[in-house]
Amino acid sequence: MELRHMRYVLAVARHGSFGRAAEALLIAQPSLSRQVRDVEKELGEELFVRGASGATVTAAGRVFVAHARQVVAMADSIGEVVRAETPPRELVQIGLPPGLSTEWTSEVARGLLRHVPGADVRFVEAGSAEQLRLLTQGRLDVAVVHQLPPADTWSALLASDPLGVAVRPDHPLASAASYRLADLDQLRVLVHSRDQIPTQQDGILAAASSSGISPVWIFARFVEHSRACAEAAEADAVLVSSHTAVRQLPDWAWRPVQDLGQPMNTWVVRRNDARDVVALVIGVVRASRTRLDAESQTRPDAESQRED
Repeated sequence: MELRHMRYVLAVARHGSFGRAAEALLIAQPSLSRQVRDVEKELGEELFVRGASGATVTAAGRVFVAHARQVVAMADSIGEVVRAETPPRELVQIGLPPGLSTEWTSEVARGLLRHVPGADVRFVEAGSAEQLRLLTQGRLDVAVVHQLPPADTWSALLASDPLGVAVRPDHPLASAASYRLADLDQLRVLVHSRDQIPTQQDGILAAASSSGISPVWIFARFVEHSRACAEAAEADAVLVSSHTAVRQLPDWAWRPVQDLGQPMNTWVVRRNDARDVVALVIGVVRASRTRLDAESQTRPDAESQRED
């Protein structure tokens, strides 16, 4: 079927009349009517009910019109695509949880521009639980999360960084060379709430119970304002990654808790039915993290520079 015939049918549907459509197309009405009839014969379906008041689109006509609009729109855009000299880019939305290293996320962005030019990447800031919900709904292509991914998804562990505590500079524990769980006994410790990192709270409570200690846990929702939250809660310490401590609590003494056994795990996740371009994007995400980890190990301050 010729493209011009599709345009003729679309014109009649748009104007609701063969006469008005013929005027808009600058062709004779009998010629227009004849060519639309030819389309109907080819399809074996009537596209219009003709009457004195005009032309009404039939059920079959509505299906044809919807399809023809897409075909004509694609045909009309061919010139722009060719002139642009680049193929259309596929939108890929990547979720990022709060607290990630800006060094790493910037490296990911640069890597995607270099290695996956066919991807039109958009970053979406959201917590782990929300990312997994958006991924299930098809509103996110890649999730970077701090909680164990669902079994019906594809996932890979990006990083497993130690959790530690940042202690007030005026607290006696701030001068200690290392921290253990027993050091937290009776301290007021600020910790992320369950809805931010669902599995972390249970693990921390279980570890403290096994060690026979009783810190005063202060569970709160915080992202970029851990210091303000700690000051308001009169906390002695904040349980965070080293990256968060360096950025938000630079004068507090951060050390990993040696026997906590609760690392800050980071996974990259996608749906099993993801598009091919999503796999390419994840390859860059993983390579960027691996490269950054390798570089950090060669720096004298490698431990203090580790990020979520």
